[in-house]
Amino acid sequence: MSGTPSVSPGFARRAPVLIIGAHRSGTTATARALHLLGLQLGQRLDSHHEPRAMQRLHEQYLEKTRASWHQPEPFLQSVVTAEGARDCVAYLQDQAHRDFPHVLGYRNNLQGWWLRQRLRSGSAWGWKEPRTTLFVPFWLQVFPDALIVEIVRHPLAVAMSIRQRELKFRAKGDQPKAGLDQLDHCLRLALTYVEAGERVQNYTQNYRRVRFEEMQANAHKVLADLANFCQLRPTPARLTQAAASIKPENSEWRKSLPSEAARQLISSHPTVEKLGYL
Repeated sequence: MSGTPSVSPGFARRAPVLIIGAHRSGTTATARALHLLGLQLGQRLDSHHEPRAMQRLHEQYLEKTRASWHQPEPFLQSVVTAEGARDCVAYLQDQAHRDFPHVLGYRNNLQGWWLRQRLRSGSAWGWKEPRTTLFVPFWLQVFPDALIVEIVRHPLAVAMSIRQRELKFRAKGDQPKAGLDQLDHCLRLALTYVEAGERVQNYTQNYRRVRFEEMQANAHKVLADLANFCQLRPTPARLTQAAASIKPENSEWRKSLPSEAARQLISSHPTVEKLGYL
């Protein structure tokens, strides 16, 4: 991929900050906190601080490879080839050349104009969307100087949360997503995202991994470090406000999983121990 030309964002003076990590791993809370610290994340966002158009952008390409966010293997098998990687980069470059502010949700109204002016003046910006985790090596061909913030959480907690959410959606009548009612599938999915995030270190030095539990335990210190990494300059009051937005860890999920089942799942997925989770 080294021979692929990059493009300038055009509408922004600085390179973006990409907040990545598996679904249900604490990326929403992190994005909310970084927004309070001065990171501009777009305008028309959903309740998880994600641009809907960015979700569609990623999902459309995943569908092209017969993959999805919850079954990413066909996509990963495609982009490991030189042809697949070139095609993915070309797709992202095309999206960036069109109307990228629209992808980030910026509207054609007074507030949207003001927010775009802030980007042209050098305000820090970026986006949070979990599927980005799979696409980072190729986004780095578009934005080579992007700063990558990966949030990880205990994969068993992530897996249980994904499964619980899926069961709630099904109870409301939503179309089932294959495999998400099975804890082991959800665990493999969580680890797929963790491993994809870890590979980002092969492509850039502008990478920072944060365990969400550490942020919950010492939000002020962790967020101060992240603010420095993201080149933000928050006031002490803003830092205090952002730290207060991070809720303490809820360890109830540990009680709902039989200890024997937990041991079996962990022993079958060594990455859990590698991350420092026992």
